[in-house]
Amino acid sequence: MECVLLASGSKGNSIYIGNDADAVVIDAGIGYLKQTLGEMVLDTSRVRALCVTHEHTDHMQSAKAFVKAMQIPVYGTSGTLDASLRSGFLPQTAKLTICRAKIPENAASLSIIAFHTYHDAAEPSGFVIDDGDARVGVCLDTHEVTPAMHDILRGCDAVILESNYCSAAMQTDRFPCCITCRSCGARCCGNRKVPRLYPRYLKDRIREDGHLSNENSAAAQRQLAKNVGIIALAHLSENYNRPNLARESAEDAAGESGTEIYVSDQLPEYRKRRLVRFSV
Repeated sequence: MECVLLASGSKGNSIYIGNDADAVVIDAGIGYLKQTLGEMVLDTSRVRALCVTHEHTDHMQSAKAFVKAMQIPVYGTSGTLDASLRSGFLPQTAKLTICRAKIPENAASLSIIAFHTYHDAAEPSGFVIDDGDARVGVCLDTHEVTPAMHDILRGCDAVILESNYCSAAMQTDRFPCCITCRSCGARCCGNRKVPRLYPRYLKDRIREDGHLSNENSAAAQRQLAKNVGIIALAHLSENYNRPNLARESAEDAAGESGTEIYVSDQLPEYRKRRLVRFSV
């Protein structure tokens, strides 16, 4: 299967996963999504469903237009689908498939398995997409990775996992030094200051009921690296993370396992030069 992280971060999230016959799109948080698929040379005629992790704008803002244009069903938990309809993110005429935790639902040749995540939304979920030959797990917007989530994800060939913020930066509003200065979209030039400061209540929300830190993501990766061949880091904060810091945490966690590490970031220059696109 091919995986393309079309967008990743608080400005929008969307992931394409598919094989030679069928595909799904997970989340529709960017505008002109159908056009974007075409620009990436991804065959839109293969897309069988939109899977939605939760109802927040950065994951759903173009869902209505995309579903209407593609004429495809929407997969998600009951809570997510209800909240998305109430918020106007989905057309009232959309064909909905309710996903129950760990119970597979089919979209042509693809099996879609939802699992619970922990975020301040109605009923958030991650997904495992399985075509019989490969399995890809997607775990975004969660402030913890539980043993039950580990059990699901370690059976995947590749995992797309959140690595949202640097704990030190969230605490001090300053970044630690990168171990090795790689070229990245941040272009910090040695400036360790956080670009835009968050108020205390927002920091508390992110840490306690929102997102996964680099450190907690790395702890999950350390367990997954024993079984998972590819880990792609996603949903990096534009203000409280840097691609190099997330990568260094991940590489340390992977150790000598041989797991390939990819980093997706919303900074335009970083995404243009390092679009995360891989096959399993």
